[in-house]
Amino acid sequence: MQTDRSTRLAARVSLAMLGFLVLMLFSWTALKGLVQPDRTGALGRVALRVASFPWVVERAWNEAAGLITGTVQTKSLSVPRPDFDEAGFRPVRMADGTPLSGLIVRGEASKADRGWRLLTGAMHVDGHPAHVAALLDPELRVVRRWTLDETDVPGADPNGDSNILLHGLAMLPDESLVFAFDNGAALQRRDACNRPVWVVPGRYHHSVTLGTEGRSLWALRDDGFAPMGPDPDAPDTGLVQIDLATGAVLREIGVGAIMAANPGLGLFELGRLDENEVQTNAAGIIGRWQHDPVHFNDIEPLTPAMAGAFPGFEAGDLLISARNLNTVMVLDPDSLKIRWYRTGGMLRQHDPDWQADGTITVFDNAMGTGVSRILALDPAQAGSEVLHDGAETGFYTRIRGKHTRTARGDLAIVSPQQGRAFELAADGAKVLEFFNLKPGSDDEVFVLSEYLWFPEAAVSLKEETCLTD
Repeated sequence: MQTDRSTRLAARVSLAMLGFLVLMLFSWTALKGLVQPDRTGALGRVALRVASFPWVVERAWNEAAGLITGTVQTKSLSVPRPDFDEAGFRPVRMADGTPLSGLIVRGEASKADRGWRLLTGAMHVDGHPAHVAALLDPELRVVRRWTLDETDVPGADPNGDSNILLHGLAMLPDESLVFAFDNGAALQRRDACNRPVWVVPGRYHHSVTLGTEGRSLWALRDDGFAPMGPDPDAPDTGLVQIDLATGAVLREIGVGAIMAANPGLGLFELGRLDENEVQTNAAGIIGRWQHDPVHFNDIEPLTPAMAGAFPGFEAGDLLISARNLNTVMVLDPDSLKIRWYRTGGMLRQHDPDWQADGTITVFDNAMGTGVSRILALDPAQAGSEVLHDGAETGFYTRIRGKHTRTARGDLAIVSPQQGRAFELAADGAKVLEFFNLKPGSDDEVFVLSEYLWFPEAAVSLKEETCLTD
């Protein structure tokens, strides 16, 4: 009797130990498949799929619950409502035919730099969330509204509006818009009446900027990043020049081509997990790239009018932000040589801009610190100047963000993860502030993604029939 019990106990212990060993082997294979898929092959891919199953089930359950409650419609468009005093805010005035709900403003047009303003993000239109570009006249009244989507994009998800966000937009002199969505399927141009002009399929994102000659634009496209490194001879994630009239792709500059043109720079290697190869002392490059190791998020060509302020650069040079490298760089688009770069002193930054005084201003998210900043860099010197410290205004956005200067030098800033945009005079005084409230919610606001300022003479609105879309 005692022998039978001992035998059963020994068998159970052996099974437990075997199960533990199998679990350890499975965990090791899944981890190895994540870090070095080339060394685990099919077994590693299977282990990864099995290991991710609970997460897949959880995500499916949450999405199903969101469909029932309705929260799925705005899950990517809403952010926590910041703590702010609503005293003095008022609803933004709307012209006939441009109804929007939730956009509020504090400040007077007479104290701000006179001009037009374009606010973009998620807003309520006729009681439903939509992706909107709202043009405000110099009296701060919405006089034109574009509701933007991907209905004209072949192959786009017709139900994907809750998973995309306007991010990357330019208004052209004829008041047409060129725009892209994060997680979207194309770069598009719509005319002043919101009619399609052209569509360029692809994962365009973050930034749309007019070329120096006025006939093209520069944008960013994400085609994924090969785990073992990009091919310099093939189109990949990087920079794209587009013909403004037709949408034709004029030039593609991939990360791989930039790396190949700058051997020994070592900058991009910050995004790779190199293997020591102690036993072989290998001379070749061995190591897996991290997911999205570069993350370009802005591109801006140096105009001929401003080139004189930057003696080390030439008109047409491209100012680029590489978020995941904490780096701002200047690229010669012809030779692909990096003329200058600054790494560090900023955390996951966005939107570097050329300035007429020879400085480069940068939107420093300062991710994880709770306080975002606007910096000024002098390419000829080390260090930076803080133009605005977010601690003074409660300004912090962990991701995204844009800034610009008005004609008199005021700072216009959009803080997407706060659903907020504001303007600061030269003395730091806040002259205007917008919040993008989410109707019916006390704890969320809608994202604002772009805040553009234009001189009064830059917009004509000659087509009076385009008050609505």
